[in-house]
Amino acid sequence: MWPIKRFMITIEAASWVDVEDVELPRLPEVGETIQTKYGTCFVTQTDASPGTGPYQGKIVCRMP
Repeated sequence: MWPIKRFMITIEAASWVDVEDVELPRLPEVGETIQTKYGTCFVTQTDASPGTGPYQGKIVCRMP
């Protein structure tokens, strides 16, 4: 069993941007796909946030 970590996702589309909180076992790699409330998106940027904050990192993704 893997520990679940909390991440903030910024979802970008052609004419809008939205933010979502997700729980994942690890920070995804750039180029991977991730499931969001809008469907599958491509990860374009990641930033690990070590420390005691509420998030383990930030993820930026785009709609296909």
